[in-house]
Amino acid sequence: MKMVIRLVQWMVERKVRTPVGYLSDLGEASFSGFLKLLLILPLVSHRAKSDPVLQHAARIVATQHEDCASCLQMVVNVAADEGMEPQTIRAVLSRDYQHLPDSISLIVRFTEGVLARNGSEREARHVIEARYGATVLAELALAIAGARVFPTIKQGLGLAGSCSTTDTGIDSQAPLIAG
Repeated sequence: MKMVIRLVQWMVERKVRTPVGYLSDLGEASFSGFLKLLLILPLVSHRAKSDPVLQHAARIVATQHEDCASCLQMVVNVAADEGMEPQTIRAVLSRDYQHLPDSISLIVRFTEGVLARNGSEREARHVIEARYGATVLAELALAIAGARVFPTIKQGLGLAGSCSTTDTGIDSQAPLIAG
């Protein structure tokens, strides 16, 4: 049992380049819960038709909203590893709409609206569906929901650290993340 937990932890840490000790904590407290959590991994990384940069933008915004420093670092690391430009990551993190391409700005506004749960995403949703189709809209919705899972678990376990004091290390120009 412990060997399985450690192996999974090692594999995840290798992929996201961030410590994920909470997986061991969860696995030792509830091995069956740990195994069931692993079943959600395909959901949080699902992408069939979406441009990876659009999905990463949605995940960054959603994870930042959850205010978990290490989760945000993981999402930023994966986005950078999968080709999202550092200046784009910085612009998403700081909501610097002037330096975001229209397509990414649209996704950021959509994600913020979904998270606000106040209907402000409606216009962006219609544009996304018209421009990219229902499949991409569904994949973005799954990315937003999936980005909230791990910060919520870590908060429940008392292991979440605030994003407000985190520097993602994208480069020396990276802004401090405001939670």
